[in-house]
Amino acid sequence: MFGSIRKQVDATISNDIETIIGHNTTIKGEIFGESNLRIDGTVEGGISTTGSVVIGESGVVKGDIKAANLSVSGQVTGNAEVTKVLAIDASGQLIGDVKVETFSITDGGIFKGRSEMAVKTVNAVTEE
Repeated sequence: MFGSIRKQVDATISNDIETIIGHNTTIKGEIFGESNLRIDGTVEGGISTTGSVVIGESGVVKGDIKAANLSVSGQVTGNAEVTKVLAIDASGQLIGDVKVETFSITDGGIFKGRSEMAVKTVNAVTEE
């Protein structure tokens, strides 16, 4: 069940990545954008995008992340606010609080913090 969520997120994000922060790159400061972003290097600061963020196995983020989708295979230390799907892979680690609609952690993935998930309302059927 959760594997299918992860595959959907990966397929959606990988086709449309516009910005890649490479393995030997460190950025200190805030990143703002409207596109999908992949991080294989280090970011020391917050990330805010209306698109999706992929943290590769060698990626490290020390700061808060706001995104539509977040896929973590590396390390994140900071809070995350994700409007759709947050997926932590077996090699991934997220230390911080999260607000998310859908949350998936693969066996071996690490999450330390509090999670707040959106409440889905069910249409009540009333008899008249």
